[in-house]
This record gives sequence, structure tokens and C-alpha cells, in this order.
Amino acid sequence: MNPAVEHAFFIYFFVSLCILSIAVIASKNIIHSAFYLLIFLFHVAAVFLFLNAEFLMVIQIIVYAGGVLALFIFAIMVMNIKEELRHKRFVKFSTAGLAAVIIFFISLYIFLSHVKSYENVLIESNTTLLGKLLFSYYLLPFEILSLVLLVALIGGIIIAKKTPVDREGR
Repeated sequence: MNPAVEHAFFIYFFVSLCILSIAVIASKNIIHSAFYLLIFLFHVAAVFLFLNAEFLMVIQIIVYAGGVLALFIFAIMVMNIKEELRHKRFVKFSTAGLAAVIIFFISLYIFLSHVKSYENVLIESNTTLLGKLLFSYYLLPFEILSLVLLVALIGGIIIAKKTPVDREGR
């Protein structure tokens, strides 16, 4: 691929990931924050695809965008959050947070200006080998992990389920 096109893509992903991360934090509506987080996670997956790390891209989409974000939404819907009470406590720290963000981005710029890049570092992908290894040698731990996650999901649903007494308001 043309180095100018690669550079343009990385600039786009850098700017969009910075804007989306700020939008996740700055949004007053928590569902909008979760939506910005979803877009952020898909952009990270696209960066992995751009770096020829297909397995990490698929894991990013399945585990983080699919699983973790679904658990975030589930936790948001279970809790009864009042927006006014949640945001008024943290307004007094906004100047310190803004100063920390400015210092972080300045230090990030200084660090990235001194980084040397090498072309074609990742030449081939071992996604096939990783898949064969995961589903042959590590099949039992993989299945045990899936059962543990299933039990955690069912436990979360049972804990969040309201009894008929709670629904009537007693």
C-alpha cells in the first residue's frame, strides 16, 4: 500500500479514536456513552485489521464489542441512575481533568515525535496456526472458559431479576 495512504489512515484513526474516547467520557447520556464506546471498539478493530492482525480484530469485535459492551448495557439497564445527581459531584474536578488531558496529549505528542517506524514489520499472519492451536491443544480450557462466562451471565440475570413483590412496590 502507498505510504501516504497508510499515513492518512493512521491520522484518521488517531483523530477519531481521540475524539471518540473523549465523547465516551464527556457524554451526559450514559447510553450515548456506550454507543460511542461501541464505535471506538470498532475503530480499534479496524486498526488491528490495518496492521494485519486479523485474529486480534475478530477477538476485539467478539469479546469487547459483543460481550463486554453487552454487559455494560445490561448493568446500565439494571441500575437506576439519576443523571443530575451523578454529574453534579464531579463538576468541581473538571479543570484538573482538563489539565491532565492537556498534559497527556502533549507528552503523547512528544513521545510519538521521537518514535522511529519501520516499514513492513509484520509480514505474515499466523491466524490459521493460532486457530488450529486454540481449537486443538487448548480446546478444554477454551470450553471451560466459555462455561464460566455462561454461568456468570446466568447469575447476573438471576441477580437482576426482580421478584413479583418488587414489581408491585412492596
